[in-house]
Amino acid sequence: MSALYAATLQTFKAQGWHYREVTGMEVLEADFEAHHTKVALHVQIYGEAHIATVVATASLQVAHTHRLQVSELLMRTNKELNLGNFELDWDSGAVMFRLTNIFPPHRYDERILATLVHTTIAETDRLTPFLGEICNTPKGELILLRVRDLMKREDLLPPAPTEEP
Repeated sequence: MSALYAATLQTFKAQGWHYREVTGMEVLEADFEAHHTKVALHVQIYGEAHIATVVATASLQVAHTHRLQVSELLMRTNKELNLGNFELDWDSGAVMFRLTNIFPPHRYDERILATLVHTTIAETDRLTPFLGEICNTPKGELILLRVRDLMKREDLLPPAPTEEP
């Protein structure tokens, strides 16, 4: 077990997060309840390279008829992100958010690991209602859908987080 994987396990335990270890790999999987959706999370550690990658998969699958509009949504969203990126698996229609951090050797800050998880969940949850609006648009009405205008809808955003004492 790499030291980074051990730190990741400790982070999940310290946060009280339930997880599943993938046998034979330095991978944790977990499900989180967010504001809009349940977020499936996959955390993979590359111990020798000191890399942690956190990937969330959106709960919605994108039909092939809707992939162009979803691709525009992801491209426009990625343009505004500081960390991470959204991806669309063109063949399966799966939408994912990926966030990676390279750590200095033997300096695996659990706060950073927890932030990677929190950020991945938050970004996936934030995108979900916009993704749902596109996926639920009838195929014949997609030509009328303006992704740029859809992204301006503040009613689809989760509430801002409150400060913890």
